[in-house]
Amino acid sequence: MTVDSTPTWTQSGHDGMDGQPLSGKRAVGRPRRLTLDAIVDAACAVGIERLEMSLVAQQLNTGVATLYGYVRGRDHLLELVAERMASRAMADSFGGTWQEVLRGHAALCFAMFNSKPEMIGNLIGGEKTDRELAYAANLIALLEKHGLAREQALDLYVETNQVVIGAAVMLARRKILADAGVDENGDMIPLPAGLGDYRPTLERIVHDCEDCLARA
Repeated sequence: MTVDSTPTWTQSGHDGMDGQPLSGKRAVGRPRRLTLDAIVDAACAVGIERLEMSLVAQQLNTGVATLYGYVRGRDHLLELVAERMASRAMADSFGGTWQEVLRGHAALCFAMFNSKPEMIGNLIGGEKTDRELAYAANLIALLEKHGLAREQALDLYVETNQVVIGAAVMLARRKILADAGVDENGDMIPLPAGLGDYRPTLERIVHDCEDCLARA
C-alpha cells in the first residue's frame, strides 16, 4: 500500500489533477516543497494516539490551514497514517515470525480504535473497503508465509480482531466509568486493572497456537 504524493482535497470537495494544493489557486513564487507524503510522514512521527492537525503542522513548520489543501481533516489523515503504518508493518514483518505479525497487527488496530473510538461503531454499520480487504488478505498471507496453515491463519486473525475490538470497547468505557459500582457496604468497587488491555488474552491465544503446532 502506498500513499500518493498528490494533494487530494479542496474546500469544495473536488479532486485535483494537476499536482497542486487543491485550493483552487495556483501557488505563486517559490515552488512548494510540501507533499502529501511529507504530511503523512510527519503525522507518523507524531503518532496515532497524539495525532492532531496542529501537531502535524508544527512538525512541518507550517500552518494548519495549509494541511487542509492536502487532506480533508484529522480523520482523513488518520486513515492515511494507518495505511502507511500497516504497509510498513507488513514489510518489516517478512523477516519475522507469525507471532510478531499477529502482535503488530493487534497493536496497530488497537491504537486506531483507542485514538478514534467511533471507528468501532463503524464496524457495525459500515461496509468493508477494498483497502481493508487487501490488508486482511496480506496479513493472512503473511501468517501463512511464516508457517501457519490457511485455517490456522484465519482463526488467529478472527480471534485477534475479536480480542482487540472487545478491549477497545472496554477501554472506552473505562474512560467514562470511574468505578464498577458500589458493594453492599457502600464502598466503591474498583475497576479491574486489566480492563481494556488486549495483550494478556492475545498472549494466551498465541501460546495455545504454539502448543497446537508443537503437538502436530
